[in-house]
Amino acid sequence: MTNLIPFFAYTDADDSFHPVDSRDYYEWWYNDFRFDNGWAAVAVWHYRDWLKKPRVPSVEISIYDPAGKRYYHETVIATDKATASETQCDVRIGNHHFWQENGGYRLVVDAKGISADLTMRRSVPPLFIPPGLIYEDNSNQHYWCVPVPRGNATGEISVDNHRMPVNGVCYHDHNWGTCDMNENFGGWTWGRFFDPVYSGIFSYSFLINPETANPAEPAAGSGIIYLAKNDMVILCSEKVDMDVAEEVFDEPTGQTMPRQLVLSAAEDNCSISCHLTVQRIIERDHLKFAGWKTHNWRYLDDYRAEITLDGQKDISSGQTLHERFLLRLK
Repeated sequence: MTNLIPFFAYTDADDSFHPVDSRDYYEWWYNDFRFDNGWAAVAVWHYRDWLKKPRVPSVEISIYDPAGKRYYHETVIATDKATASETQCDVRIGNHHFWQENGGYRLVVDAKGISADLTMRRSVPPLFIPPGLIYEDNSNQHYWCVPVPRGNATGEISVDNHRMPVNGVCYHDHNWGTCDMNENFGGWTWGRFFDPVYSGIFSYSFLINPETANPAEPAAGSGIIYLAKNDMVILCSEKVDMDVAEEVFDEPTGQTMPRQLVLSAAEDNCSISCHLTVQRIIERDHLKFAGWKTHNWRYLDDYRAEITLDGQKDISSGQTLHERFLLRLK
């Protein structure tokens, strides 16, 4: 396994705009929040939306009440109505703005019926692995950085003109690439878990076999797991084992999906085994575009992680979220 901690090299420029002269270039900034009052939110700034042809700017905002009801709005605009900085995070898409400010981040979304004005400040070290260590070939590149693996969030959200102050935890990452994701990926599983001490992030992608380009014959998976204890990173590895302990059939999509997952990794003096059990599906989307289709699920899970550091075993448990994408489906 490869201990990635020595390769961390994050700067604010990594979270900036990365223009690429390609019709298939994509780039987005993702943020999610879980608030102390039981509400939650997700906001995504797509400078070039990977789910659309041609690539256009869009902003998606989802706000969830404590029972899981979703309030959603998408703004799609002309390309010349979006701007972004190439030195740090500062992106405007229409009337929506996400930017770095006073050592943290601020986002303002004002959509039809829902809005958010939130400040984010990270509480654990940022993550960016240099290109090529996770995925890169001669013609296609895909990049992922995590400026806020975990942070504290404050501000206000509004649904149907009902405003409420909020406090909670947050996450922010940034993705960009030079080609359609479906040229290289059959799909992925991504998620994170937080308790008062531990902050964990995991991602596991199913790569397309470059010799066959057949999604039914995927190459070996590629993963990463990041784990911090308080404000110190104790594990980051690009070799993640993901085992499906139980599967169920999801009738609305006609797809088989995992109900129980076990993710594990070990480096030097630290190891983790994290067991996730799906409690319910929060979102189920079936998208078709550009001649191919994808399924996307977002799950609410119970998790139990066994963490061993310097020979001392500890347990992290609670509720968390993870998502699963399947691409290139026929």
